[in-house]
Amino acid sequence: MKMTGGEAVVGALEANGVDTLFGMPGVHNLAIYDALLDSGIRHIVARHEQGAAFMAEGYARASGRVGVCLVTSGPALLNTATPLGSAWCDSVPVLALASQIPSAAIGTEKGYIHECRDQLGCLQPVTAWVARADSVAAIPAVVEEAFARMTRGRPRPVAVEVPCDVLDSSDEIPPRDAPPMMEVPVPAAAQVERAAGMLRQARRPAILAGGGLITSGAATPLRRLAERLEAPVFTTILGKGSLPEDHPLAAGSCAVHPAAREYLAGCDAVLAVGTRFTDEETVGFQMRLPGLIHLDIDPAELGRNYEPEIGITGDAGAFLTALLDELGGAPPEPANAISPRSAEVARLRHFILEDSRAVEPDGVALVEILRAALPRETVIVSDLTLAAYWCRRLLDVYEPRSYVYPWGFCTLGFGLPAGIGAKLARPEQPVVVIAGDGGFMFNCQELAVAAQFGIEIVVLVFNNGGFGVMKPQQEQRYGRTLAVDLANPDFVMLARSFGLRGRRVDRLDELGPALTEALAGGCWVIEVTLPVPLQVMEPAPRLLHEALKSG
Repeated sequence: MKMTGGEAVVGALEANGVDTLFGMPGVHNLAIYDALLDSGIRHIVARHEQGAAFMAEGYARASGRVGVCLVTSGPALLNTATPLGSAWCDSVPVLALASQIPSAAIGTEKGYIHECRDQLGCLQPVTAWVARADSVAAIPAVVEEAFARMTRGRPRPVAVEVPCDVLDSSDEIPPRDAPPMMEVPVPAAAQVERAAGMLRQARRPAILAGGGLITSGAATPLRRLAERLEAPVFTTILGKGSLPEDHPLAAGSCAVHPAAREYLAGCDAVLAVGTRFTDEETVGFQMRLPGLIHLDIDPAELGRNYEPEIGITGDAGAFLTALLDELGGAPPEPANAISPRSAEVARLRHFILEDSRAVEPDGVALVEILRAALPRETVIVSDLTLAAYWCRRLLDVYEPRSYVYPWGFCTLGFGLPAGIGAKLARPEQPVVVIAGDGGFMFNCQELAVAAQFGIEIVVLVFNNGGFGVMKPQQEQRYGRTLAVDLANPDFVMLARSFGLRGRRVDRLDELGPALTEALAGGCWVIEVTLPVPLQVMEPAPRLLHEALKSG
């Protein structure tokens, strides 16, 4: 069948299951946009390419599917670098699809519009793979390979470019078979047997669940294994929701708290599934994890930061299912019965909560008000702000992919566009964005997208008139500050100027009713002017809090 390059791109996206993409048209990619008019793919036009890529990332995180952003050449593609870096750090499959200047001009530096000396090279540090389709006929295979690279093994972003002359030209595209199903990497049977043997001997096992478990869709075997072993389940930030945090064995995401670290050090086996043991999640690699069994889909992660007694490569779901079969038997107690280990978990979580409340009661009260007001199935999307820092450790989450956080790259400006992407991925669920005034201003223009497409999300903007994380650090370290106080618009009026709904909350007791009203329908911006204290569950912020209080 004869197609233009633009039609070949759209056809390849359709063949790989894409039904939604985010992007912006430009002079070099118009052939793709023309082809989209005859496609069933839904296109969401962003107001900035960074916003488009963050939308794709939010879509991927909330859905488990590949997120796709479509941009033009040069500065447009480079504007996606920050979201691609975020996707790289947190193992999210995002495809950045871009045009390029005419084929013959690439690398000549003749001064073509949007020319970049090596635009794919610019993205290599934040992608797993980059490629160019040099002909119309090559487009389907290149796009198919891009999807394979994103979905084979550890998910990571990729970038593909197509020169504008290729997009505008035509050629015969032979029929292609459907893309092959990706094989799930199954751990070696001998490794499963060794892990089962170690866990049988353990008297005090624990489980640490990371983002890889959610990527694998392994929540059910995780729950069954925890109940079978009577093992408390701690999660990383990216692993929140892998076990409902009201389950009796759910120890939450506060493993970095001193009491939780002491508890883990007293266990005799720790099964870590799909986590990288990053600096932030291990308190500078000081966390003690005795009897470590580490499962990860990426063999490069085994022994990178912690040397396991047993290191296993494979898919989390395949491993946990095989491990359950090897262990045999059934849970010794009904799934939700109180056991000695679950009683320990309850005491530990109560201690951490009350310890935090004793130091900063307003921070704990904020989390409790949010949890009471949010429906159980709410998808919570965080930017970087003090309120989100409290929530990442203390807010209970009940479902996989319902807590979206830019953890590894710690990216300001993520919240609003990622929340839009998450809502389009899961339209039946409430989506609430937690942002600060500084981060919200990075991409506040994407409110126009919510207005244009009727995307009903709730954005909480915690407005303290500055960069509330940086200011106390400057004060403590230097005794003075610079560039941390901000002039902001009236956020309620900003929302209304887009035709959206806005409300201001000045007291803690107003927050719950405001959220309830907003979740009833419409797209809302709720400006929250309450002061939010430094969070105290993690060691570094707590030390800063204590230094400021004592100084």
